[in-house]
Amino acid sequence: MEITVWLSFVGTVIILAITPGPSVLLATANSMKYGKGKTAGTIAGDLTANLFQIILASAGLATIVVSSGELFQIIKWCGVAYLVYIGIKKIITKPKITLATNGKEDISFSKLFAEGFLMSAANPKAIVFFAALFPLFLNESDPIIPQIVILAITFLIIDGLSLFIYALFAEKLKSYLEDQQKVHMQNRIVGGLLILSGIMLSMVQRTNN
Repeated sequence: MEITVWLSFVGTVIILAITPGPSVLLATANSMKYGKGKTAGTIAGDLTANLFQIILASAGLATIVVSSGELFQIIKWCGVAYLVYIGIKKIITKPKITLATNGKEDISFSKLFAEGFLMSAANPKAIVFFAALFPLFLNESDPIIPQIVILAITFLIIDGLSLFIYALFAEKLKSYLEDQQKVHMQNRIVGGLLILSGIMLSMVQRTNN
């Protein structure tokens, strides 16, 4: 995998990771409720579910690459469209965020792990997301599996670090996350960046083809 392609992927994932979504809100709320140390269970559960979703999505991608290079190119363009769609959706959708906490409580790591895992695994759109995102950064002329492994590890590291940072600064971020206007403004900025990323990636595809 070319370093420029990998850096593009890193930039795209960072943009996605900093957006307050269900995983961020759950990690932040649990950090305030149970402490940032135990929130590691929530984060581990979420990342484990993501790993399974990546494996399922990648298995289909590998099959498509072997069977049809043209179909893989179509999926790449669908990925560009999906990235732009996510950006537009973030711009026009107003967030509804609540973080209810009642002081520090005690809970086991396994329960927090299960909560994080089930919350992430219950979202079937995640598989579609990975199936749409990864092809944008894959070169079908090179071995696919090593590329997918690199992208998967990169995604999990960035997503995990993002959740950990949110959990670490949960108390300070609480007032921000509950300010709908501020979150909506951030989502607009992130949405614009995602649309820009999609357009730039589409231009790269035109150049390569």
